[in-house]
Amino acid sequence: MYVKEIAEIVKGRLIDAVGQENHIINDFETIYGFVKSKNTAYFSPNKVTWAKELGRSKNAPEGNDLIDKSNGNIGLIITENYVEGMEHNVPQLIVDDSVKALKTLAIHIRNQFHNPVIAITGSMGKSSTRMLISSLLQDYHVLENRGNNNIRAAIYANMLKLIKNPDYAVIETSLNAINNKENTAIYLRPDIAIVTGIGAAHFSTFQSLEQIAELKARIFKGLNHNGIAIINGETMFADYLKDKALESTQNVLTYHKEHTADSDFSPEFIQYHKGYIELGLDEIQGIEKYKLNTISEGMVSNALAAFLTLKELHLPINSEYVESFKPFSKILAMKPIKTLSHNVTLIDDTHNASLPAMINAIHAFNSQTQFFTGNKIIALGKINDLGHKSAEVHAELVDVLTHSNADYILCLDSDLRPVVNKIRNKHITWYPNKDLLMNDLMYLCNEDSLALLKSSSGGTEFPEIA
Repeated sequence: MYVKEIAEIVKGRLIDAVGQENHIINDFETIYGFVKSKNTAYFSPNKVTWAKELGRSKNAPEGNDLIDKSNGNIGLIITENYVEGMEHNVPQLIVDDSVKALKTLAIHIRNQFHNPVIAITGSMGKSSTRMLISSLLQDYHVLENRGNNNIRAAIYANMLKLIKNPDYAVIETSLNAINNKENTAIYLRPDIAIVTGIGAAHFSTFQSLEQIAELKARIFKGLNHNGIAIINGETMFADYLKDKALESTQNVLTYHKEHTADSDFSPEFIQYHKGYIELGLDEIQGIEKYKLNTISEGMVSNALAAFLTLKELHLPINSEYVESFKPFSKILAMKPIKTLSHNVTLIDDTHNASLPAMINAIHAFNSQTQFFTGNKIIALGKINDLGHKSAEVHAELVDVLTHSNADYILCLDSDLRPVVNKIRNKHITWYPNKDLLMNDLMYLCNEDSLALLKSSSGGTEFPEIA
């Protein structure tokens, strides 16, 4: 795309561009630190406009202030205010509203892109599903989120990057990106839209699970009549999600871990082993086995979403890519530890937590206890960001913990104290501070013991124990 084309699309005013109007731009960045090329345009976030229109932090720096004025390795600066004092003749495109310009250009580029776009949302598993799909597509040029940046601004930034013409775009979207204020799915226009599940998260922002389901279903509004909706058939509100998807497309598919009458995709078998899970899928040539290097039952669901996506893209599933895939380092990571006197295995899952994620972690722990001869211990911190629903949501753990394979259960944070008081016939203790819990945890970790450490990453001191 030429510099002058960009100016025409966003109706901006070019300055310092004489002789550079036909300079080619083939990438865009909204984060200055990633601008590394004369073919990259920097969309400079205006502090006021981006805070007002995109919810950017009011404390975030002015985009122009981040520019190194001695840097000549910039193809174009798109900004509301001219940058004075540039040492090199870098073209600048002055616009009245940088957010409006961002959206206008992003939508224009998306409309020129004709390869498959896959969008993923859900209360749990969306990042892992996105990463696995991208890993399975590693033989192709794939555009995906940078890190897990999945808010509205990131969706538009990724739409700009479609100018690089990847073979596939795999984009996870948060509630922020498809809420009632603005549904970016309408502009992203995915060919495949995936909902990995509805769970008790975001209760500090939203009032009910029904409201969360309604918002997640908005991703389907971006589908056309040929689009494909892929839904976790085992999640809460699965039927509602299917009904909402059917408003946009007739191609609605569900996946389940077990065969059911209404399942479109499920494995022939799931086998839990020490440190990994094996899935069997019914392929044309017979049952094909796939090894997942995880103990997460939730990751089984994520894998099914990814496998179904590849089937709908008419692509083979590479078993080596499945086996080599590793999710986030702290997703149910089994860590063998050798002390001076004995060996211990920790399952560190303190990266984040929702109710489904915590239940998933406990189920994963249960699947592994048969392989260890020492104490089986569950240590928990609270699920954060639950607001007024905290007591109600944490109460859902009572039955799960009661029927767990744990010999000992250790709990931190006042949110878990009522849970401890309701559990019978278990060695369970609530601790007023992390040091007391850590002392008991280290004492209980004997030879060949297994300990699950699970909590949210924020709002609790528990991750410091891990």
